[in-house]
Amino acid sequence: MNKFIFPSFLLVVLTIFIVSASFGQQNPRVYRVTGSVMGLRDSSLLYLEYFRADDSKYVDSVYIVKEKFVFTGELKSEVAYALIRTRDFKNYKFLWLENSGISFNAENGKFRNAVITGTKTQKEQDELDSLVTVNDNDDEKKKATYISFINDHTNSIISAHLLSGYGSTWGRELTASLYEKLSFKIKNTSYGKNISEFISLNKDLRVGDKCIDFSQEDARHRTVRLSDFNGKVVLLEFWGSWCRACRQKNPELIKIYNEFKDRGFEILGVGAEKSMDAWVKAITADKLPWTNVSDLKGDRNTAALIYGVSYYPTNFLIDRTGTIIARDIEADALRKKLNQILK
Repeated sequence: MNKFIFPSFLLVVLTIFIVSASFGQQNPRVYRVTGSVMGLRDSSLLYLEYFRADDSKYVDSVYIVKEKFVFTGELKSEVAYALIRTRDFKNYKFLWLENSGISFNAENGKFRNAVITGTKTQKEQDELDSLVTVNDNDDEKKKATYISFINDHTNSIISAHLLSGYGSTWGRELTASLYEKLSFKIKNTSYGKNISEFISLNKDLRVGDKCIDFSQEDARHRTVRLSDFNGKVVLLEFWGSWCRACRQKNPELIKIYNEFKDRGFEILGVGAEKSMDAWVKAITADKLPWTNVSDLKGDRNTAALIYGVSYYPTNFLIDRTGTIIARDIEADALRKKLNQILK
């Protein structure tokens, strides 16, 4: 009986192929989120979202099958802040992705309590969250907890993420002092670069200070400077097409503008926008009669960084001498103030 002898060179090739495939399945440059969600029916969609290092948004989606799901992908950076959610946002949970195996276990209606394991960064986040939960209703204690975490975790991406988000609220001086403690590696992340940009641009402006000039383009690509309105009383209004509170205030603001525009009052709107289309549609829909500008950098708008804007809407009332005389002034107070200074 003839026996088949496997050629030795083919055996070598096959061995290499099997080993390569094995390493491919354990690729350290790939993340694999294996999840279980109790209470969501089959064929429900789950979405995974995060921003890449180049600030482009990545969105993936999978169907739940027998309460199970798997997301796989590749991060170019070491870690990314991500969101897993249902289509209607009734269930959502933020998490830190790394190129590794990650376990996600949750229950319908209780995504906030999801148990996530598999990454060092997520473990650090969970530890921080457990401390913050105790101080949920005390902003000063929460701030102290965050600052303590940053001081103790100078090589953690979470520290840079916190400082990038809260820097404009905490102010330039504190932000700069905490930033200096961060490791070189963390300073060179996208969050670290955002902090550095804020520190370099922010002027920590307060009532009584002189305004800072800046220029941006309007919707017709014409360059507009704040100094173009010298000699007038100006309401510098930071807003966004996506900001419901901003849009709700516009009708009353239009009334005030029409009432005082012939007496030397102007409004300069600065849009925290990334989409020209969404911005222009909002201006048109709300029938805004004043000048609006944007650099289309979203909440990284250069003027917003200069003025330390951390929430929307935010406004600054500037008198004829270029002095800031009010911040976050409401409609009734604005009308009263304009009647006093525009004789």
